[in-house]
Amino acid sequence: MPEIVEIEILRKEISNLLKGKKIKEVVINKETLLNTSEDEFSSLVKGKEIVGARRKGKVLIIDLSEGVSVAIHFLLTGFMKLTEGCDTKKVQVGFLFEDGTCLSINGIMRGGFVKVLKSSDVFNDPSLKKLGIDAMSSELTAEKLLKIFEKNKKKKVKQVLMDQSIISGIGNAYSDEILFEAGISPLRKCGDITQEEAEKILASMKKIFKEAESFGGASELTFVHLNGKKGEYHKHFKVHKRAGKPCMRCKGSIESVKINGRMSFYCPNCQK
Repeated sequence: MPEIVEIEILRKEISNLLKGKKIKEVVINKETLLNTSEDEFSSLVKGKEIVGARRKGKVLIIDLSEGVSVAIHFLLTGFMKLTEGCDTKKVQVGFLFEDGTCLSINGIMRGGFVKVLKSSDVFNDPSLKKLGIDAMSSELTAEKLLKIFEKNKKKKVKQVLMDQSIISGIGNAYSDEILFEAGISPLRKCGDITQEEAEKILASMKKIFKEAESFGGASELTFVHLNGKKGEYHKHFKVHKRAGKPCMRCKGSIESVKINGRMSFYCPNCQK
């Protein structure tokens, strides 16, 4: 968390609510998140206006005027809010606008980042270049998904859905929910997935993303909307973190298993 849905929500909110806002000051308390020095970062961002936002997988890209962009990876616990003024002592990175509001970024652990990049060169940055096809991309067809599975035939299907270098945007929670919706066990080898099952997985991805966004995303950890409001989708998970509880379909018991170092949750009766 946040996964693809939550980042997409932030992308839309920034595009709709912050477009045209001019950055008056930059507050930095965690320089290690940056890809340059604090002074250089500030000089490149200060005075620019927000012109829009993009996304690749779980990476949020805020486009500024004069061809400058800020790419943000929140990892598991990062979040951002629009606040009245910047907390100059606590905010990791903050963008103070001319109207006195501040886009405050906090909670990013080691490995996350806030990078200033050329807008035209964002996707050539090593951190973004290594990302696989976006899980919400129209280019991700059932045929493309099946080819991905065939290429990774010895891996478990959940591993591939979560591998950001193969498909970007899906994490632990959403992969559990997608596979439950599709009726596919997370333990299945990719090489055993049929064309029909690939179609089911893709349809489930679209359904789960749409459903999750309708609930405002999941705030299982720290994700919040720009106004600080939490999402509700985590309250509607059908299998994720529900080990030992009854399946909402068959009333059997939800089980958990560790796959590639991550706990996975599934119904052995409903998922084959």
